[in-house]
Amino acid sequence: MSTPRTMTLPDGVHPATLETARGSFATLRAEPEIGTPLGTVLLVPGWTGSKEDFTPLLDHLARYGWIAVAVDQRGQFETPGPSEASAYTLEEFGADVVAMSEALGGYSQLVGHSFGGLVAREAVLIDPSVFSTLTLLCTGPAGFTNEETVQGLQMLAFGLDNLPIEQVYDLKLEHDAKNPGYVDPPEEIAAFVRKRFISNTPAGLAAITRHLTTAVDKTDQLAKSGVRTQLVYGETDDGWPLPVQNDVAERLGIQPQMVPDAGHSPAIEQPATTARLLVDFFHDQAQFTNMV
Repeated sequence: MSTPRTMTLPDGVHPATLETARGSFATLRAEPEIGTPLGTVLLVPGWTGSKEDFTPLLDHLARYGWIAVAVDQRGQFETPGPSEASAYTLEEFGADVVAMSEALGGYSQLVGHSFGGLVAREAVLIDPSVFSTLTLLCTGPAGFTNEETVQGLQMLAFGLDNLPIEQVYDLKLEHDAKNPGYVDPPEEIAAFVRKRFISNTPAGLAAITRHLTTAVDKTDQLAKSGVRTQLVYGETDDGWPLPVQNDVAERLGIQPQMVPDAGHSPAIEQPATTARLLVDFFHDQAQFTNMV
């Protein structure tokens, strides 16, 4: 989960609804103030996250000349979702992202953070033709394998299936507060994080939680997709182990890129550095396209 540092939107970043062939999605959007946009960046958040996970990054991307659109996925925060668990397969999430890119004109630069990286990969495998590039941001090849992590996620999913989501959040917060590194966020931020969690469709959040233990490795399929891929992580990312992420990069034939002084949320912790890594990669793609 990424925790915002402020609830104040930068100038030029505003809420918008993205209408697609698969329904409406809540977004935050930023556009360059002058000149013709270079293209569109579509950003997909992870587990218990939301479009707000990218707020500071959107402003930087717009300053570089890009339209930047961060989304809430189906059943996530301000995007409604069905109550049936069957609606939350990775294939359904991926098809949504394909529809989002199509609604934005196609050829999006796709960025997936954490669980959003698994969804973004799925979208590319469904239809690579509507994406220019893919950035895997602090994500792994498959579900977690650490026994303690898996058990914790399984317990959370069980709670979401059997308890009011408000109670699940309170139990999770009680558990997290016992972590030696836990720091209480400011009151406004704490209120937002709670509101965001309990606004999720319980069936959707439970399904995502299970995907984090059951998702299979599709790195080899991605390598054959034809979509140029970038892999970025924070220096102290505590999600998927860095050796695991490095292995993904090696199998894709690319060099991983590290954001210094950042953990699992570089878009919030180091937005300027993260934006620069992204736009340099997008620029390289434009040069590559002009050569072929």
